[in-house]
Amino acid sequence: MITHQLLDEPELEFGDGCMHVDPRLGLLNHGPLQPVLGDKISIGVVGTAETIEGFERWLERARAGIEGNSTKQPNLFPPFPGLGNDNPFRCPFEVSPTARRVLPRRDITDLLTIQKNAEAVREASGLFTDQATAMLESSDKPDVIVAALPFDLIMRVVNDVAEGDGDDDADEDIDFRDLLKAQTLHLQRPTQLVWPTLWDDRARIPRKLKGIRKVQDPATRAWNLLNAIYYKAGRAPWRLPRPESQHKTTFVGIGFYRDLSGQRLLTSTAQMFDERGRGLILRGGRARIDKGDRHPYIDREDAYDLMQRSLKAYYAQHHHYPARVVILKTARFENDEADGFREALKEANVAYTDLVWISESSPVTMYREGDYPPLRGTMIGLGRDALLFTRGSVPVYRTYPGLRVPRPLLLRPHTLDTPIGDVARDILALTKMNWNSTQFDGALPIPIRAARQVGKVLRHVPVGQKEATEYPYYM
Repeated sequence: MITHQLLDEPELEFGDGCMHVDPRLGLLNHGPLQPVLGDKISIGVVGTAETIEGFERWLERARAGIEGNSTKQPNLFPPFPGLGNDNPFRCPFEVSPTARRVLPRRDITDLLTIQKNAEAVREASGLFTDQATAMLESSDKPDVIVAALPFDLIMRVVNDVAEGDGDDDADEDIDFRDLLKAQTLHLQRPTQLVWPTLWDDRARIPRKLKGIRKVQDPATRAWNLLNAIYYKAGRAPWRLPRPESQHKTTFVGIGFYRDLSGQRLLTSTAQMFDERGRGLILRGGRARIDKGDRHPYIDREDAYDLMQRSLKAYYAQHHHYPARVVILKTARFENDEADGFREALKEANVAYTDLVWISESSPVTMYREGDYPPLRGTMIGLGRDALLFTRGSVPVYRTYPGLRVPRPLLLRPHTLDTPIGDVARDILALTKMNWNSTQFDGALPIPIRAARQVGKVLRHVPVGQKEATEYPYYM
């Protein structure tokens, strides 16, 4: 039986308990979730003399305010109001004079002569890591460290993947961003990468890099970057409201990654502590590959261990267990794997459990009459399964903000204690918990997105080495 339903756009909670569906309008009208009187965000910057100056120049521009990109779609491209009286974050963002670390130009020049890509990526990451370490050894310890990359360095080390090109590197793929995140985990300070296209509107991304990064309009860049820095500094811009009548719920996203040898398949999880988006990162054990359709899964013992450790960490944070746990995975569940999860949940007296396989390559889709795709939030019931359009036409934006035809997510429950419609509402709401973007039509719920980001970083962290447990260090 096929059914059709349009889910309401989930609201977010901002300052003073006020609600809005849009992150930017919510911040502008109500401020962040918990503004602190006298609070400020302290930023450290590592880069060349030119890129540090460029970032500080951009921050001054953001303080003054930046015009929007479109009068026809003011909600999709709103102006950034500045960091004065209309400051949407209700606090200043400052670069301390003693939190600037300049990379010597000779070090950049030497790095550009390195022939092997993998070696150049390691050297570049090491340069930034050493300077960030020296910064934190001084008296000034910023909340967030910005890595301001010059274009010549970007062209040398930033690619889709820098592949090893010698016998020693034959099986190794290294991404600069992921390696830098991994090497700075021990600093216990989140990092943020920025390019010259942030502060120079005339700068153009070279053709070879256009598939990696799209330049947003100036106001959108300000909204997104300052929101990401605000969150990475330990503040909560917004949260998902949870009425008292609803069960205390936590969401776990299961992701998989291979180590640098390419031989060992490991799991990573991103568990959302609560609706504020505080996430706990746990590394799982070795995963298996099904011999039939090649999907990854965890054996019963490792699934039990992973969930037991997740619940213990949740208890340490909240002093109680959740009433409901939703486990999201992008591959189907094996019965033994599901039994391991449920055994740990039963021991913690978790009353309700939903195990849902989210497929991004649905063989079924839907089209809408006219020129625009289906509305975001459209849910098509397919018996026990459901199609959910997390991307689509957005009434608040008065358009479809994407470039390609949106593909729905196929929700395929393994077991449910919650109606599939309610699970779909949760997943739709979780797409709005991506703090790297203030546009709310993300395709994936944050537990899945976070698990993938974490896996890309953890592949560079040796097994047995303690990893950071908080999500901002990985994003």
